[in-house]
Amino acid sequence: MPRIRLRHACAALLLVAAGTPARAAHAAFHPRYRVRASLHDRAPQVDGTVEVTFTNDSSRPLDEAVIFLFPNRFAQPDDAVDDTNRQFVYPKLDFDPGSMQILDAEDAGTPAQVLPTSAAGVPDGTLARIPIAPLAPGASRRLTLRFRTVVPERFGSFGRFDGQITLVGGWHPYLAALGDDGEWQVQTPPPLADFDVELSSDTPLEVVLNGRWMPAGPEPADAAVASVHYLSLIAAPRFLRSEIDAGGTRVVYYERPRPWSVRINVDPDLRRLLLETAREALLERPAETPAPPAEVDIVQAPLRLNLTAPGEGAVVVSDRLLEVSSLLRPFHDLQLAQAIYAELLRPILAPREPSGDYWWVSEGLSRDLADRFFERARPGTRSVRDWIGLFDVFAIVDRFESAPKIPFVDAFFQRARSDDPLHARVSTFNTDLPPGRVILGKLRQVIGDGAFDALMAQCIRTEMPFRRCASERRDVAWVFDQWAQPYPSIDYRFGEVELNQPSDGAFRHTVTVRRDASRPIVEPVTVRLRGIGGHQVDVRWDGRGDSGQVSVETPGRMCQAVIDPERLLIEDRRDDDARPPTPQVVLDTAEVEVSSTEFGISGLLVGRARYDYRKDLAAAGFFTNRGLGFTAGGRLHWGEPIDPTSYRHNVYGFYGFEGLDSGFDDKSRPGRHTSGRLAWLGLRYEYTNQLSFENPTAERQLRLFADWYDRSLGSDFDYADWGFSAVATQPLWSYRSIGAVQVLNGFSQPIGSSLVPNQGLFSLGGSRSIRGIGAEEQLGRNIFLVRTELRQDIFPELDFNFLDLLVLRRHQLRLFADSGRVDDSAGRVYDVGRWALGVGVGLAAVYDFMGFFPSIAYVEVATRLDQPDQAGNVQFLFGTRQSF
Repeated sequence: MPRIRLRHACAALLLVAAGTPARAAHAAFHPRYRVRASLHDRAPQVDGTVEVTFTNDSSRPLDEAVIFLFPNRFAQPDDAVDDTNRQFVYPKLDFDPGSMQILDAEDAGTPAQVLPTSAAGVPDGTLARIPIAPLAPGASRRLTLRFRTVVPERFGSFGRFDGQITLVGGWHPYLAALGDDGEWQVQTPPPLADFDVELSSDTPLEVVLNGRWMPAGPEPADAAVASVHYLSLIAAPRFLRSEIDAGGTRVVYYERPRPWSVRINVDPDLRRLLLETAREALLERPAETPAPPAEVDIVQAPLRLNLTAPGEGAVVVSDRLLEVSSLLRPFHDLQLAQAIYAELLRPILAPREPSGDYWWVSEGLSRDLADRFFERARPGTRSVRDWIGLFDVFAIVDRFESAPKIPFVDAFFQRARSDDPLHARVSTFNTDLPPGRVILGKLRQVIGDGAFDALMAQCIRTEMPFRRCASERRDVAWVFDQWAQPYPSIDYRFGEVELNQPSDGAFRHTVTVRRDASRPIVEPVTVRLRGIGGHQVDVRWDGRGDSGQVSVETPGRMCQAVIDPERLLIEDRRDDDARPPTPQVVLDTAEVEVSSTEFGISGLLVGRARYDYRKDLAAAGFFTNRGLGFTAGGRLHWGEPIDPTSYRHNVYGFYGFEGLDSGFDDKSRPGRHTSGRLAWLGLRYEYTNQLSFENPTAERQLRLFADWYDRSLGSDFDYADWGFSAVATQPLWSYRSIGAVQVLNGFSQPIGSSLVPNQGLFSLGGSRSIRGIGAEEQLGRNIFLVRTELRQDIFPELDFNFLDLLVLRRHQLRLFADSGRVDDSAGRVYDVGRWALGVGVGLAAVYDFMGFFPSIAYVEVATRLDQPDQAGNVQFLFGTRQSF
């Protein structure tokens, strides 16, 4: 890397550019870092020395300094990583540790100890204290730390992937913020600081450091970075550079070449699309937005769970920012605009905002500006609520609001309890605040849209911190005190509801709203009264106390009361927000199974009260090579929730009817055919902990079934079925290698002189039995079956894009062996020596539907090994979910 000679001159200029004299005076107390580091492609990825000079601007002497070792946050597996987000956190699905080690330390040239310490709310291993010689108020001190950093293989703002190192802050030791009382503030983000940096590398790496590009080369590169909270370093063997002009501002985009990428699409080049979106955001920015600098830099990184990250001098964007269906791309465009506005606000906000407030203020104001930009530049753009309203006849969409199992959740939903659920960003890993858009949204609810817009316009350009500015103009300090802390558990529900009470020719409606919260809060709540024909009226409870009563008169009758109709609040339950409840019918699942000897198509229709996932009415229709029919009945779900929409215990009681296909044969009993119809009462119980249907890694599932077929119900046959199925999956030596096993034991018993029809018998083969044996090869009244499977994910990661509708990400190889027996004698099914055996191999495609929803489909080839004359027969199977 060639040396940048004007390092100190640049530092002086940047300090002057930081703002007004008041801000410059404040900046004089910034910690000053001198970082000398080397980058490597192997562990440790960073090693070097940091000298930090700081001033004791508190009211009492200091006898210790507290430093953060942020990479130790990644020393242990993440508890919040599960089957729904693992592929977006760990590039190869397995945890890879990160760490930081302090090799030695000096206090003003004297050797010093580095002692580990801990604090509530701060991840273990990330805090250390250094005893120092007493430092009087107003005095300064220099600490020197030699360190090594191991960067984890990980997606996100801190990690490495495919030769690229992404370190958005925290890659060297840094000081905690110092409070006025002399206490080190260990639960706030890094304080504003100035940096003098020298970087070298033993392999050719291009570097973007807080927006400063450094070419690859053998010489060290120097840079001065002033008035930032952290050093944002992104390094790769090569960046492709593109740029566009935006009214005198040059927008520069750095991206990695993609070795495994194929696009079949009618859209323009995504690089050009991104630059044009950035240009539009700058040219059409709201009036309150500060003027852009001469250059705005955008750097691509594999963020995956988030679309953007603040690079403090650069806008860091995900490598999948625009790789989504064009129907959904506006949500991603909005995130890009927000990230650009946050960077434009930074020179104004950073010098004045306390480190504990800066991140939520920046996020909240930039999101509001981005919303305004979209309202003006792209009117009529559908919100996520609009999309849910259009497609909530599908359960997958209905659940999207309550349990979104996708990346980039921030792009679709403005309301969230935590700004960093995985605690993986240096600015938020030791805090648990809600996003700024949520905090400012609470302020908007209290003072109204017009007053909020005026307040924002006044407070963006003031030299006062936003919280102080807003509180001086309105009595809203309590709003910030209440919401700029971890979000409480909240549930709103109705108490008494009295609708349509006659009152002088009109109708009076009185409702009581109750709030159950884990801590006292004040939050305005809207109640909407709905009448027949679309007539509605809103009333508002000011949210003081634990309950409130609201009353209104209308000329016509009302039929329903609804809490929070616009979904502005964040609460734990929604099923008790309407009185009477709102009915809803959704298509829950649709499954397809096809093999060489069978086929099956089924769909489940569910009716319930909206947002009530504990009880429903269900009707399933199916069409298979055995017959055409349906089941219908009630379902109950209870126990510990798996997610907000599913539970561990489930019962389904139903009536079923099926018209039999007389062509369905039993090849082991030539000439025997059965026709007619089946009608029955069935009961299913299921225990499951399955969070993801696509590729469960630690599934435990038990299903019990019992069916009673009777002529009095409309059946032509009288018999009973019962049995169980147990499924378990388990990571073996890696999350890339999953072992799966299923045990099925079922029994049928004819009643009286009846018989069990072919279509009601258990099949030895097929997609739900022994693969490699035809579905009609052998049938029996009883079955015992053991199925085993090894699922091995295959890398590298791919990017094979078909019209942004299906994007292939990786493959999964499957090896399986199924064994068991069917027989009319219950005892003989356990004769292991006479078990059939089918083996095979499958290939699954792990893909994103519409570019953002993870899915899986598989094709399998199997054959039979226990009978030599059958070994040459091959069976093909295809499905869209796990086979068991």
